[in-house]
Amino acid sequence: MRGHWPGVVAVWAAAAIGAVVVLVTADPSLRLRLWPLVLAGAMLVSFAIQLATGEKVGFVQRLTASALGAFGICAVAWLLGVLLP
Repeated sequence: MRGHWPGVVAVWAAAAIGAVVVLVTADPSLRLRLWPLVLAGAMLVSFAIQLATGEKVGFVQRLTASALGAFGICAVAWLLGVLLP
């Protein structure tokens, strides 16, 4: 799995960018509705990147790492969104 970290980190970066966009641009009353969309987008990016590699070995591990990282990033951003006005 050593050579597949760039794909996993790319998904984390996409989730972070989506979270920042929601925090900065969305109305505070709509943020709660937008977090699932950010996470769903990160999952789609994760599947696309992992399927594009074309390697079967470690697919589930890479997908799990991508998904859990994106979920963690969205959870931290959600907490920031709750704390920020």
